[in-house]
Amino acid sequence: MAIEQSKGEGASTYAVSSYNGSLLRNQIIETHHSDELTFALKPVLDIIEVIFSRTTTDLHGNVQVFSSQASLANEKVLYSGHQDILVELPIITAAVSREVFCNWFKGVAAHNTTMDILHIIKHYSWDAKLVLAVGSFAMSFGGFRLVSELHSTNPIAKAVALLKNFPQTLELAGILKSMLEAIFLVVKAILDMTKSVIELYELSHNEYFTAESPEIIAATADIPTAVYWTIQSTVDCASQIMSLTAMDPEYLSKSWELSSLAHKLEMIRSQLVKQINLCYKFIEKKKDDEIFNSMARVLETSHIDNSISLNLLFREKDGSQPMLYDCLHQNLVPIEDLKGKVVGLYITDLNIVSEDYLILQQIYPEKLDDRNRIENQYEIVWIPVMDNWTNDKYWQFENLRDQMEWLSVRHPSQVALQVIRYIREICNFVKKPLLVVMDTDGKIVHKDATQMMCIWGNQAYPFSLAKEMSLWQQRNWTISLLAEGIDQYLPTWIEERKHICLYGGEDMEWIRSFTRTAKAVALRCGIELEMLYAGKNRSRERVVKKMINVTQRERLSKALEWKLISYFWLRMEKMCVSEPPPLAIPEEEGVDDEFFMPDDLYFVAPAQGKMRHSIFTGIVNMLSFGSSSKGWAVISGDTEKMLFEADGELLLKALFEHEKWKERAENDGFVRALEIYYHQLCNDLPHCISLILSDTELKGISCAACNKPMEKMVKYSCCTDRASFGYD
Repeated sequence: MAIEQSKGEGASTYAVSSYNGSLLRNQIIETHHSDELTFALKPVLDIIEVIFSRTTTDLHGNVQVFSSQASLANEKVLYSGHQDILVELPIITAAVSREVFCNWFKGVAAHNTTMDILHIIKHYSWDAKLVLAVGSFAMSFGGFRLVSELHSTNPIAKAVALLKNFPQTLELAGILKSMLEAIFLVVKAILDMTKSVIELYELSHNEYFTAESPEIIAATADIPTAVYWTIQSTVDCASQIMSLTAMDPEYLSKSWELSSLAHKLEMIRSQLVKQINLCYKFIEKKKDDEIFNSMARVLETSHIDNSISLNLLFREKDGSQPMLYDCLHQNLVPIEDLKGKVVGLYITDLNIVSEDYLILQQIYPEKLDDRNRIENQYEIVWIPVMDNWTNDKYWQFENLRDQMEWLSVRHPSQVALQVIRYIREICNFVKKPLLVVMDTDGKIVHKDATQMMCIWGNQAYPFSLAKEMSLWQQRNWTISLLAEGIDQYLPTWIEERKHICLYGGEDMEWIRSFTRTAKAVALRCGIELEMLYAGKNRSRERVVKKMINVTQRERLSKALEWKLISYFWLRMEKMCVSEPPPLAIPEEEGVDDEFFMPDDLYFVAPAQGKMRHSIFTGIVNMLSFGSSSKGWAVISGDTEKMLFEADGELLLKALFEHEKWKERAENDGFVRALEIYYHQLCNDLPHCISLILSDTELKGISCAACNKPMEKMVKYSCCTDRASFGYD
């Protein structure tokens, strides 16, 4: 559709609103031949900005100039030696100015004039086209400003004003104030658009982009249209200025038409600004990725010591020496104190529940008791991770920090965003606490040693994956593995080769009957049996403490204190979900399987092709039986490997029926005979038991009673129910 000028409505009034956008864009693109010509745009833009700056009108309609530090600074560009750059530009700008003047004089529509200008500058890049057209308009606009502002004080300006009929124009300035303000509004929009287009073109040449980058293709798609409307705006403004000096009301636009044009430019520019911001975000992300990848390489590489890695993790914003906070002594310590030590980064949010503390609270005091032992040459540093820190959260951080015994970051802001990103993306921190381990060379050697420390305590030093694998290889399903470090009497009992029975539950009548029966049977068999009450898996503190008091008051057996009972079952769960890395099988062994697990850990090697009773099986059985309120027990013989776990009710029945297996006990031993008879009862009286675990990806778990595969189900519980049903 052709764009027709309506002379009666003024030179800038045309039927653009009905013009098809796609068709217009195609016409604009056809005027562009190449990007082979360009020039230094910024110096020219600086000069244009001086001409366009400080423009307004006073209350009487006279043009007024307001001086400012910023505008005075812009004027310095006039003395910056841009003459060499401007040698060829006047030829092009003069051609553009001539085209605008001639077409205005002939009454040619603004659209046609704009297309003619685009043909004149067809060999220039789009940003250069815009600067040329705007520069051409700036010259006529600058001439208008000079005459209007200096005619009363400068004779030459006054003479030019007389020739241009300016006195009459200035006398009517009050009447034309709204139109002048509209022109100045469009001028500002033109300048803003020009800056945005240049900025976008500069971004397109950034090292992070190529011409084929989707971000650049999307960002530059609207530039031809933006250039077209900006050039047309210069044509409209120039036409209005020429009509104003000629006092030809027939060609003067209404002020609202110019204001509408300024609004249109702002709408187009707003889309460009969005694309520009997206490009900046892309560049920022690329830079962040480079920093992040560089940091990851540092943390995953061995160095002379751990100083580089520690300074990377705990930097200070002011560049001063990073400091950590000693929670126990409540004073600051330099990170040099960690040099040469293994460092465990204890990563949590601020919603730390008691069990999260329990592991470190149980293990860390051993380190403080004897700092000189090699396995105690490590430190724990708490790093809280939150998305949005507030004053309340800072207060909560300080409150939690003061309850700890290890080190902490001095302030959450001390941890860089890239470190938080590493914790989330590489260490996979979401909500569950992690203990990320850095060795003495500053290399991250374990992404989460929480389970490892819980299971092995300080024996796990230096808390690496290799050490974890080594520990699993060295262990079997024994009473030492099951109850290591939970009671002071156990090591002595084991050394004296006594029979040991750990038991628990919340049924006081069963406890009384079981302990008395077990002691009586042991006495008849002539064995020394030590018994230790260990509560129940996911038990309630009030209930278990009651059981402990009754057990001790009635002298039924020794009992663990509540804190150790909680730790005992937490350790069982950690052992259940612990997944040490597989080991490569040496080629000389002739086994085809690529990996195998240690025999006594989960399953036998694939080459043997079958499962057997293992650590994993024993732990699952313990957790299954220990989830029952009726009762459970595990009995160890005079050698550590003689160990079996049992359901409390069936085991009590087996003890009651001692006469049926006492002869076997004389030949095979007490524990072996009891185990065989117990399993006979299980076959005759099967009664399956459920198993409650924290969220886990474990598969293929079998029932402790019938050995059939168990079905995985999901149970949700709130904070008041966690004691019995576990965490989400």
